[in-house]
Amino acid sequence: MTLVIELRRGVSTARAGRKAGMRPAAGALERIVVDGELWAALETLGRHRLPTLADVDPYGETLLPGEAVDRRVRELEGSDLSRLRGAESQAVSTLLAWGLSCRADGDLRTAFSGD
Repeated sequence: MTLVIELRRGVSTARAGRKAGMRPAAGALERIVVDGELWAALETLGRHRLPTLADVDPYGETLLPGEAVDRRVRELEGSDLSRLRGAESQAVSTLLAWGLSCRADGDLRTAFSGD
């Protein structure tokens, strides 16, 4: 099952605390395409240990807001990622890195689009 995963920046309407100058770019900032690697990683690590990723709709669109990002990061940090190999490891490592970025920047989101 092909899944397109994007790191996206939402358009913030708040100006408080933002420095003067250009607004950061909105939309997709980074994109990966996986073809079964995420599902294989879930099976290897245990779907019950990664419920946030296990809830991704493989046929529709799933957008993870801030509180789900915190859960995803905790779940991934608590998993034995050394059990993953190749493309599975790369996909999960990318999701962890994006989760840390989302945690640091409230305008960032992770979106999953299935086929």
